[in-house]
Amino acid sequence: MLPDSAETAMETSVSRTGEQHRTALAAATFFLLLCSYYVLRPVRETMAVLTGPDRVPWLFTGTFVATLAVVPLFGWLVRRVPRDWLIPAVYGPMIACLAGFYVVFRAGPTTVSAAAFFIWLSLFNLLVTSLFWSRVGDAFTTEQARRRYGYITAGGTAGAVTGPALTTLLAERVSTASLLLVSMGLLLFAGGSLLFLRPPSDVSASPSQRPIGGSVLAGIAQTFRDPLLAALAGLVICYSSISTVLYQEMTGIVGKAYADAGARTAYFARIDLSVNLLSLALQLLATRFLLRSWRLGWCLGLVPAVMLLGLVGVGVAPTAGLFAVVQVLHRAGEFALSKPSREVLFTTVDAENRYKAKNFIDTAVYRTNDAASIWLTTAVRSLGGNAIWIVALPVTMAWLLLSWS
Repeated sequence: MLPDSAETAMETSVSRTGEQHRTALAAATFFLLLCSYYVLRPVRETMAVLTGPDRVPWLFTGTFVATLAVVPLFGWLVRRVPRDWLIPAVYGPMIACLAGFYVVFRAGPTTVSAAAFFIWLSLFNLLVTSLFWSRVGDAFTTEQARRRYGYITAGGTAGAVTGPALTTLLAERVSTASLLLVSMGLLLFAGGSLLFLRPPSDVSASPSQRPIGGSVLAGIAQTFRDPLLAALAGLVICYSSISTVLYQEMTGIVGKAYADAGARTAYFARIDLSVNLLSLALQLLATRFLLRSWRLGWCLGLVPAVMLLGLVGVGVAPTAGLFAVVQVLHRAGEFALSKPSREVLFTTVDAENRYKAKNFIDTAVYRTNDAASIWLTTAVRSLGGNAIWIVALPVTMAWLLLSWS
């Protein structure tokens, strides 16, 4: 027989090997998922410009209404369907929707189809990404998450770099419908890959084979009852508020600066490419170190601290170039540090909250706040105020305090 120390070392080695395999699979899946989304993101921004800056608040309101309709449906699925079956139950209809938009866009996008695509893609992004992270949370402990989430997010960012790079190369050479076909294929492979990501346990005893059960709306109640979940919802509200203000301000400026639709698509694709190159560099060089060495509150507070400076800049000089820089810093900080920090915290809650409450926060809370923020920003602008100074800066200060607390 092996000495106890040798057995322990062997078990640790096997455990770490399995952890590395799960990390590689999760990173590869996230690569495919975000590549699929980022092929389409510049198309969404072009569709927003096509509908007109004045209709942007209605696009966000439509997204909010669609999200409210989906939350109880997802809660019903989580209650009734084994976790393994949640993936085809969610990803399958998304692929079918892409096929439908492909048929519509081949005939040429209209204002109505452009608005529908904007709303659908905004919902698609949050729903499939939330389900991905819930699945990843099943496969890693909190300590493993601190070690591995930086690498997993780096895999996603590599996909997010590849997606806009493909769009940049293809946007002015092929039709929009062709981009949808590329995204469909990537999403199909992402869903198939995610099925193989499992906890380190016997497959026959895996909880992924059983429905989670519970109430359809349990995630909503828990979010308001649990202090940790409420704080996580608050962080999402602050981030999405800043994103919405920046988005609306930038849409109007880009519409004036770029008259050609292809040039606008390329502009948005360059922003996405810059965001994801910076995110990838931070995830590979800094995320793992910061998550393991810093308190999570400090990790969460770094991005709003940087944004305070950036928002002052665009408040003083609102140009398309400076808005692009601030957007890059805002989103790269979210992907490289804020998002992984929040996902580590989600590993500390039970499976019902990791699926239901997390989905409610990632979709309904996010999009409800989007709609509220866009109308608040519109009201401020209609009264002659500056949304950067009146809305964005106060919210960023609240974001910073909530992160540190």
